[in-house]
This record gives sequence, structure tokens and C-alpha cells, in this order.
Amino acid sequence: MINFKKYTTMKYLKTFSVILFLIIVVSISVPSFRTGVLDSLSAIYGAILVNLTNQNRAAANIAELSVNPLLEKAAQMKADDMASKGYFAHNTPDGKTPWYWLGQAGYKYTYAGENLAVNFENSEDVENAWMNSPGHFLNIMNPKYTEIGIATSTGIYKGRQAVFVVQMFGSPLN
Repeated sequence: MINFKKYTTMKYLKTFSVILFLIIVVSISVPSFRTGVLDSLSAIYGAILVNLTNQNRAAANIAELSVNPLLEKAAQMKADDMASKGYFAHNTPDGKTPWYWLGQAGYKYTYAGENLAVNFENSEDVENAWMNSPGHFLNIMNPKYTEIGIATSTGIYKGRQAVFVVQMFGSPLN
């Protein structure tokens, strides 16, 4: 007598193995497929970056930042603009400054700052790069900032798919 349960399980395992084998062969032999798969696996998350930023501030006895939805909105607008136009800079190609995005989001501030990143694959690498850059480090550690907003957007930069990251800092106008 045939054990149909065992036969069905073996059939699925063989099918899965063949599909997995084909994916591996294609990813090895077709570089553009491999790049696309790797790009889609990038893991940059705003919540993780907020936690890493606050961990670095806490280690230096600097108050943690609270997430502000208006800063997140400004960061998202800036990230989307860079992604859609394929540039990477604090000022847009048509001259808009980081403060433009804060105004568009309705965020009124006493102090504000911006960190940018592109072409990273995970949150930890982004934070490490910022901490090793004097200007970015100063923004992260600035005790005048009390709030933060982070956003990402995917677009084309220098001919390849990229994740754009924007970190906005602020102290609200009282």
C-alpha cells in the first residue's frame, strides 16, 4: 500500500528543492537578478534608527529624542523628492533647503538639523556612518534637539536602485 501522505510531502520537497536550485543558479549567472534581490532585502527602518540614535545620546548622557510626526512628514517629503529626482544633497537641484520641508510639514522650530544617507543596506550601517562623520555626529549629539523624524524612500541614484534616508532633528517653537 502507498503512503499518500509521505508521497505528497516528498513531492513538495522535491518541487521546493528544484525551485530553490533554479533561484540559486539564476542569481549566480545573472548579475542584475542578484543585485535586484539584494536591493529588495535592504533593511533600513526609521524606528531602529531612532533607537540607535537615542542609544548613542544616552551613552553620552544626552536626553533622548521623541518622535514627532511633523518631522517624519518633512523627512518623508525630502526622501521622496531625492528618490524621484535622483539627487543626494541637503539642497534640492532647484535650491530648496532642508528648512523648506519643515515648513511644508507645518513644523515650527527653534533649532533644526538634517542628516542624509544613501546606498546603505541596513540601519546599523547608516547609524555607524553618521556617528563616524563629524557633521552628522554633531547633529545626533546636539543637546538642543528634542525631537526626531526619520523616513526612507527608494529610487534611482547614479544608475542603480538606492534607498534614501533622511533624519530630521528639531526643537519646537514654544
